Amino acid sequence: MVAFMTWAQKSETCNARPIQFKENIRPPDAWEATWEAAWPEASDALQVWRSEQFDDLTLMWCGWNLHASALMEMTHELELPPSAAYLAWWSTCADASRQSNQPFDLELAVSLLKKWQENPRPIAAMKQAYASSHSLQELNTWASLMRTGMRLMENLELPHIHVVQSGETVFGIARHFQVPPKCLAQRNRVWDNIQPGDALIIPNVH
Repeated sequence: MVAFMTWAQKSETCNARPIQFKENIRPPDAWEATWEAAWPEASDALQVWRSEQFDDLTLMWCGWNLHASALMEMTHELELPPSAAYLAWWSTCADASRQSNQPFDLELAVSLLKKWQENPRPIAAMKQAYASSHSLQELNTWASLMRTGMRLMENLELPHIHVVQSGETVFGIARHFQVPPKCLAQRNRVWDNIQPGDALIIPNVH
């Protein structure tokens, strides 16, 4: 009972630990080096993410996690660089600084990856992904945000993502991860409306 009360008392606070950079950062691959030369406005793109205190980036991270394993495995099999997997997913994001409102299209991603395998040109790949996104942004803006956001998602210690299973509740998930229920609910803007398959951000409060 004492242990439960100690955990329950934590529900009154939600002091998430600031996001830090990882110690081991993957160097840019060949595609990223080419994008760096074509779209060098990295500082401008970083400022867009920082102005939202990385909240938008965390939402992007949440969506990416649902498909990351499958896309990374496919990219490896097709002998494409890791950045190709991110680009295939990002092709569903009309506004690259916001979470996509359109559902992830796996068939489209597979089609793009196979196209890039046959013709692995990073500039052409970026333009094809941009066209698939149906973004209202200019290509230069979209591409700069995409490549900068991708690197930040890889290089930052972003929070754990939990995919909701049938029968789970916010309270049960919070208890499992030792996170205040109110904190979990507020961070994901949910309470009793979670559904199986939803991706929840687990705030790092430890």
